[in-house]
Amino acid sequence: MANPYTNPHEAVAGRQISSSYEGRHVYIEESELIHPNHTDPVTGANFVQKGDPVAFWDGVGVALKTAQAITDSIPVETEGVWRLPVTNTGINFFGSIVVGQVLYIDTLGVIFDEWSTSFTIFGYALEPIADPGQGLPITQVIAVKVHWMWPWWFYTPTAPPWGP
Repeated sequence: MANPYTNPHEAVAGRQISSSYEGRHVYIEESELIHPNHTDPVTGANFVQKGDPVAFWDGVGVALKTAQAITDSIPVETEGVWRLPVTNTGINFFGSIVVGQVLYIDTLGVIFDEWSTSFTIFGYALEPIADPGQGLPITQVIAVKVHWMWPWWFYTPTAPPWGP
């Protein structure tokens, strides 16, 4: 069976593939969001844009609105399947990013495959990205299953928070 998320006509960054309006939206002030850099050359402002991957506290999602001010309340979709830019560093166990692999987001708002320098878990790859080998990391727009969870094992690898 062909991968249903591999459709070149739908490969647009920030486009949601799954259904929406299922109670998964949270409103977070722009100042609390980690997101890709969009620094305005004139004003120096760096506000989140609609379709950006975001992280906040232990949460993750995709911004549903572009901010105009640092105090704006931004709706964030915390679940779903989205087309997002993902970077394969080649450092991960497989070399390439494989379908189902855990993806992470760092403090610069970059989604990638390597956990040791990440901020938190972002979701799962639904399309592969080839191994960059010894060259530069590869960034491609792929389908990503966004999933906000509290992964105790990511923060405390020796024991769950409820005890051994």
